[in-house]
Amino acid sequence: MRRWWLLFVAFFLLAHQAFAQTPTPQAQGVVKGYLFYSPTCPHCHRIIEEFLPKIQGKYGNSLEITLLNVQEPANYLFWVFIEDQAKIPQEYRGVPFMVIGQHILIGEVDIQQHMEEVVELYLKQGGVDYLIPPDKIKEIFVMPTPQPQVKPVHLAYFYLTGCRECDQVSQDLEYLKKRYPNLVVHAFDVQKDAPLWEWLGEKLGIPQDKRLTAPAIFVGNDYLLGKDVTVKNIEDLIDKYSGNGAEPFWENWNREEAIASILRRFQSIGLVTVATAGLVDGLNPCAFATLIFLISYLTVTGRNRFQILAVGSAFTLGVYGAYFGIGAGFLKGLQALPWLREFSKGIYVLTAAFCFALALASFSDYLKAQRGSPEEMSLKMPTRLRRVVNKVIRESMKVRYLVPLSLAIGFIISMIEFVCTGQVYLPTILFIISVPEMKVRALAYLLVYNLAFILPMVTVFLLAFWGVSSERLGLFFSQHISSVKLATFFLFLALGSWLVYAFFA
Repeated sequence: MRRWWLLFVAFFLLAHQAFAQTPTPQAQGVVKGYLFYSPTCPHCHRIIEEFLPKIQGKYGNSLEITLLNVQEPANYLFWVFIEDQAKIPQEYRGVPFMVIGQHILIGEVDIQQHMEEVVELYLKQGGVDYLIPPDKIKEIFVMPTPQPQVKPVHLAYFYLTGCRECDQVSQDLEYLKKRYPNLVVHAFDVQKDAPLWEWLGEKLGIPQDKRLTAPAIFVGNDYLLGKDVTVKNIEDLIDKYSGNGAEPFWENWNREEAIASILRRFQSIGLVTVATAGLVDGLNPCAFATLIFLISYLTVTGRNRFQILAVGSAFTLGVYGAYFGIGAGFLKGLQALPWLREFSKGIYVLTAAFCFALALASFSDYLKAQRGSPEEMSLKMPTRLRRVVNKVIRESMKVRYLVPLSLAIGFIISMIEFVCTGQVYLPTILFIISVPEMKVRALAYLLVYNLAFILPMVTVFLLAFWGVSSERLGLFFSQHISSVKLATFFLFLALGSWLVYAFFA
């Protein structure tokens, strides 16, 4: 939920606040809003067919939600206008998209979790009217008249399953096809059509570390990659080529030449390069921070070193299993599950909040230690309370439950983050796996990549395992408690800030 939720996690959701700056008009006890949807969106259908009828039945005539199909040009323009004014990051745009008063809800889970809260809020205020009456939308948001005598512009669009930015680009292209009748869109799956992407990259001189990425747009001699794939940039390309047209020059592409190029790049990638790429990608904010969260939880609640080792190993195994399974082609279908991304956002929020709370507590302890009162430290749990907490933990969260739970969390987070990692090395390896004569070597590279990927996580839980069991570390802590607390403050502050940056990046 946007804006209202800012009261609790403002540093995460500022980019999602509602665009209206004037007081929201009342509607005589009725809460009115819009639901932007696409006929091709399964999440939208679940909201419309299963969720909204229940909410409507609860509130009756006190609730009025107008459905706006974003494939209709005026509705699309209104939707994009709200997204732009709210400064919603490109990666979080999409449908279903609900607007009630000055609140924005994005995605199936967000709507299901927070719509009733928003409705109740506005009912207490006497209702809320539409930002714009539905019958005025087509009058205000008018699609420009197509230019006469323009030639066909063929556009190649590469997408990736599970990529939210790609979902937004798909909606943008649906609108642009209506605005520009001369636009012809050819859609390709990056994983299935990697050789064509490679051929286009070779022809247009795209750097190798930018190839096989998504979303990607190709028109004539121009291309757009990643965050540059916006409505305005695509429109600029269409306008540029509408005079003389843009042919689908890729129709006569040389598949053998493209595959040979990918093979050459694969053969030029050494094990050290693959391992380095895996190590860098292993500094994954969501997975890395979640492991730290789990270990911090276990340490604070008095778990022993072998329990920490078991939970850390299970989490890391879940991460490794998911990455290797997707890479080997076994788990691709799971990436499109609707709740994965929402789960990821929840992990960011909870872990960052936890890190900032620990940072504040650590700084408070530093000040107390400086005053010579370490016994008052807030992060030092009183003996009686620690015994009570440990008893509750033992009863409710035994290790036999924590281990499979950690395995599942590691697996799920990896399914979410897989699309965002790997740069050029991982996509190249994944394609080579489909080449029979190179499959064994590609699987070996995938194995090395994944081992390097989990190395930072293994290091973290091994350090925790060693730290909990080390008397020398305990002695050092007692002798340098003030410095340790200050260092801990900066550590948690940096980790929390890293998560905030990763959330908006």
